[in-house]
Amino acid sequence: MLIADGGGGSMSDIVNPLTSGAMKAAVQSVTAETQKLLSAAKSGGFKITPEGVKPLTNALNDLVNDLRDKGDAIYTLNQSPQLGNHPYGRTVASHDQKGAADAEGSASVVLEQLKEVARQATEALERAAGLYNESENAAFDAMKSKP
Repeated sequence: MLIADGGGGSMSDIVNPLTSGAMKAAVQSVTAETQKLLSAAKSGGFKITPEGVKPLTNALNDLVNDLRDKGDAIYTLNQSPQLGNHPYGRTVASHDQKGAADAEGSASVVLEQLKEVARQATEALERAAGLYNESENAAFDAMKSKP
């Protein structure tokens, strides 16, 4: 919970909302909401027309492409910095590389989490459109069978 919400948080989260703590909370929040959307679609509680799905899935595809481009741009973060060939330099370089590329809240990890959110949202929309088509077909069949 953020300081503004009456909870914990840190001053750095307010000064820089893109800190790992703030980013982690944001990614967790959007992941939870996307999972709710997916659950609703799986249970039949969310339906949308195929025409309504198209611009949303296009936007999600654009997001994934943008995230992929960002992943290419942060490629250097995945590389160990060249800090010398002595034990201390190798140790620090290894630590920096792990923190930049593999640690929770790192750019690489967050990009992967956001790609997964987009995948789940796309799945939810596709399921919802399928449910809409099924209900439309059932209604149409019911109307045809009535004398």
